[in-house]
Amino acid sequence: MFSNQGPNEITVFNPDAIELLDGFSNETTRDVWYDIVRPRTSAVFTRDRLEHKEGRKFWAQGLSNKAMNEYNPRMASLAKDVSRCIGTYGKEPVDIDQVMSWFSWDVMGEVLFGEDFNLTKSKVTHPGIKHRDRALALAGPLGDAIWIALLGFQLLPPVGIVKDWHNMIQFCEDHMKSRLSRGGNNKTDMATYFIEEYKRTADTKTKRARDLHLAGTAVTAVVAGSDTTRAVLIGIWWFLSQDPEHAKKLQSEIDGVDVTDPNALAALPHLNGVIQEALRLVPPVMTGGNRITGPNGMLIGDVHIPPGVKVTCPKYVLHRMESMWVQPNDFIPERWYSRPELILDKRAFSPFSYGARYCLGKNMAVNAMRLVVATILRDYDVSFAPGYDKDTMWRDMRDQVTCQPGAVFCVFRPRTSAE
Repeated sequence: MFSNQGPNEITVFNPDAIELLDGFSNETTRDVWYDIVRPRTSAVFTRDRLEHKEGRKFWAQGLSNKAMNEYNPRMASLAKDVSRCIGTYGKEPVDIDQVMSWFSWDVMGEVLFGEDFNLTKSKVTHPGIKHRDRALALAGPLGDAIWIALLGFQLLPPVGIVKDWHNMIQFCEDHMKSRLSRGGNNKTDMATYFIEEYKRTADTKTKRARDLHLAGTAVTAVVAGSDTTRAVLIGIWWFLSQDPEHAKKLQSEIDGVDVTDPNALAALPHLNGVIQEALRLVPPVMTGGNRITGPNGMLIGDVHIPPGVKVTCPKYVLHRMESMWVQPNDFIPERWYSRPELILDKRAFSPFSYGARYCLGKNMAVNAMRLVVATILRDYDVSFAPGYDKDTMWRDMRDQVTCQPGAVFCVFRPRTSAE
C-alpha cells in the first residue's frame, strides 16, 4: 500500500520497506528533518552516512554489555524509588505520565551523566522535562515542513514557543559542558565515551566543530534516553489496568524472582510479552525517520519509486495492520511466546528501527522497563483510578517526534500476598 503525501513524497505501508530503507545495504539518505539541531550534529542527527557510522562506535561502547552491567544495579535502585514513591500516594490516583517521567529522567541522568536527578524521591518535575515536552510539541507538527522550524530556530528571538526549544538545547549543552569540565567520573556513564570521541578528534576537527558535535550528542541522548521509555511505560500501566489478568499473570511470574536481577527478568516470558506488545501498540516513535531514495530508486514489491523521493514507513500503522497481525488492535502478550500464529509477518515490528540504523539503546530501555514493571507489581495491584476515562490515553495521544500518550491515572494497592 502506498499513499502520495506531496509532489515528491510517499508513505509506504509495507514491511519490505523497513529493510530497504534502513537495512545494511540500503542506498537511502536521511532527509532534511535530521538537520533540526543544526548547527549542532551527532551520530543520530546527521545526514552524513560516514559520520553516522563512525559516531555509532562510541554509542555502542556506552551501551555495551560491560557498560550495562554497571547501569543495571543503578536502574534497579531507581525502580525501588518508584515503588516507594507510589506508596506515598496511598489510595489517591497516581499520574502515570508524571511518575514515569520522573523515573525515565532519573535513568537518563544515571546512564548519560552518572548522576541521579532524584526526581522520583523528591516528586519534583525537572525544568528540563518541561523544556523537552514543549520543544517536541513544537517540532512534531512541523515534521513535513521542517524548514519552517529551521528558519525559526535560527532567525527568531528566543521568546514564546521558540524559547522552549532553545531552553531544551541549552539545558543539554550546559549539562554536557559541566560533565566535560569534571573530567573523569567515578561511575561509568555514556558521557565518558562521548568525551573520549571529543578528545580523540582534536587533531582532525576544529574546537567549534567538536563542541557542536558534543552538544548535538547531548540533545540526542537526553531526548532518546528520557522520553521513549516513558511513553511505553504509560501504555503498559494502561493495558494492565484494562486487563487485570495480565497483571496477575505477571505477578505469578515475578513472585519468587529477584526483581533487581535483569537476567532473571529477561527469562520471564509474559513480562517480555507485555513489553513487546506495548512496544507494538504504543511505539516510542510512531512515524519514524524519513528517507530519500538513492540514485537507483527503490523497488517495493512491483512498484518502483524513483530516485530522490522522500519515503516514510510509519511504525504505528504497520504495527496495527490486519495483514500483519491477528487481532491487531488487541493487547495479547502471548503472541510473542506461546501464540506465534497471531503474528502474520514479524518484519512489520520495528520499534527500535532496523539494520544500520538500529537503536543501540534497546537493551537499556528494555532492561529499565523490566525492572520498574517487575518491582512495582511485586509490591502493588493496579487499576484505573475511580472516574478516570480510559479513552483519554488514545483520544489525546499525539505524534510529536516521540509518542505522547494522553493522561493515565491509576490507583496502586499494596499486595497482601506479595512475597
